[in-house]
Amino acid sequence: MPQVDIEINNRLYRMGCQEGQEGRLRELAAYVDRRLKQLTGGGKLGSEAQMLVMTCLVLADEMQDMAAGRGAPAGLALDEAEVAAGLDQVARRIEEVAARLERA
Repeated sequence: MPQVDIEINNRLYRMGCQEGQEGRLRELAAYVDRRLKQLTGGGKLGSEAQMLVMTCLVLADEMQDMAAGRGAPAGLALDEAEVAAGLDQVARRIEEVAARLERA
């Protein structure tokens, strides 16, 4: 399993991913980092764990809105199973990050 170093809120995380998904993982990390900074005023709102949880909740809310047909970009067709799988993946990542933060 490939390991990829990603940076979110000026902190490095080593994450595992499927072969060939390294670039996608970096893209997703960059997106999460941008959204976190947008939502928290540059990453200065509460503890790091609180900022990450808030960002994940906002992203999950946006995904659910898109799945329900509210706010989906024009021409984007969403499969309910794909959205559910994506939400499961986000939940697992939240748990991984929270566990790492607790150990730090």
